[in-house]
Amino acid sequence: MGRRLSCWLFLVIWLAGAAEALAISKPTENSEIDPNLFRIDQEKYLGIRFGKELTLLQEDGTPLAFEKFPDRPFILVPAYYTCDGSCFTVGGTLRTMLKDVKAVQVGVDYNVLFVSFDKNDTVQTIDSFSKYLGISRERTPGWYVTLFQDPQAIQTEMSKLGYKFFWSPRDKTFFHPTVVIIMNAEGRVARYLNMMTASAKDIELALLEAKANQFKPSETVDYLVSLCYSYNFKEGRYTINIPVFVGAGSFVLGILLLLGSLGIYRLIHRRKNTKQ
Repeated sequence: MGRRLSCWLFLVIWLAGAAEALAISKPTENSEIDPNLFRIDQEKYLGIRFGKELTLLQEDGTPLAFEKFPDRPFILVPAYYTCDGSCFTVGGTLRTMLKDVKAVQVGVDYNVLFVSFDKNDTVQTIDSFSKYLGISRERTPGWYVTLFQDPQAIQTEMSKLGYKFFWSPRDKTFFHPTVVIIMNAEGRVARYLNMMTASAKDIELALLEAKANQFKPSETVDYLVSLCYSYNFKEGRYTINIPVFVGAGSFVLGILLLLGSLGIYRLIHRRKNTKQ
């Protein structure tokens, strides 16, 4: 009797353990992340001011008052420095793309600013992240990798930009958009670019757009060329500005018709004078 009772107890405990293991191993229904959660309504956030009265920490721990930073346009890159996936991909892709941006020069005409949205990041994680991407003040002037000095400001500042992120304990990672934000010299949003679909040309055009009213004489031609493109919100990239070409074509056609009319008028007037 005692042996039978022991067997039954063992069976009950085994079944309970198996059920628990099954519950843990069974995938949660609807566990896939909906990409729409991270979609940013760009038109809503254009012109939003970032970082007013904000202080960041640099890789050596020294503070960087944001008000002193945006003296030129910059590319804002939200990230977290213990990421083992998309943040490194975005950073590496950006470095590669900027080599093909010729109209403006990083460190001269614009800066690149990484800022962490992970309150657990430290100057040590900045260091490892920077080394992985090959970023340093000596080799890559104009590139900054920073933290929020006050972690309480992270959510406030990211929300102002429409940038959503959350930590998944199950996956032990942050889910977040793969965008970079082109900011003008005042620290206001000029454009969002998805690094999974953007090209070097998109970045160049966005920077030229953000640099309005700050052009050097040598950049005028590049700016005029940029007017031939417009940002397509649906596609998330710059496309040929058809109305500009239509307008320019109409203008040229009008000038040709005017010149032609004047030429015909002079020819007729000349013939009349000859007959007289």
